[in-house]
Amino acid sequence: MPAWRIYHPTGTFTEPSHRKELSEAITSIYTSAGIPPFYVVVLFMEMPAGTMYRGGVSCSTEGAKPFIRLIFSHIARHFPPGESPERTSFMNTIHETLKPYIADKGYNWEVSGEELEREFLRIDGFKIPPTGSEDEKRWFRDNEASPWGPYLTN
Repeated sequence: MPAWRIYHPTGTFTEPSHRKELSEAITSIYTSAGIPPFYVVVLFMEMPAGTMYRGGVSCSTEGAKPFIRLIFSHIARHFPPGESPERTSFMNTIHETLKPYIADKGYNWEVSGEELEREFLRIDGFKIPPTGSEDEKRWFRDNEASPWGPYLTN
């Protein structure tokens, strides 16, 4: 499950269509890699004036560009450890995907990610199916979790 938290100041991402389009763009990064769409969660975390600081300075200071902080957590898939072409390519894809919604609007931004253990993920009470398995492909097609393998009853 990729979970995205987008911390943004009041006055940004005010249009529901803007949030929807950005969340769809983020989701497409993962569905193009075969990850079921419902794995992708995008949370918009509005930060009122005086609640976000960068370099010890309030991000709501008069005349400051809006600052957007994005953090993603990966659980369903992992990259090879350390620097790798796969990680670089993924971060380049993120940049190109987010650019129209953030950089092109004149916002300052920062994005980082973390990888968590698959064993700590359950969706609707189910452990996620193995990567590339027929069960995972079914979850992708159905866009929802359902019993598989150890959860099937005889």
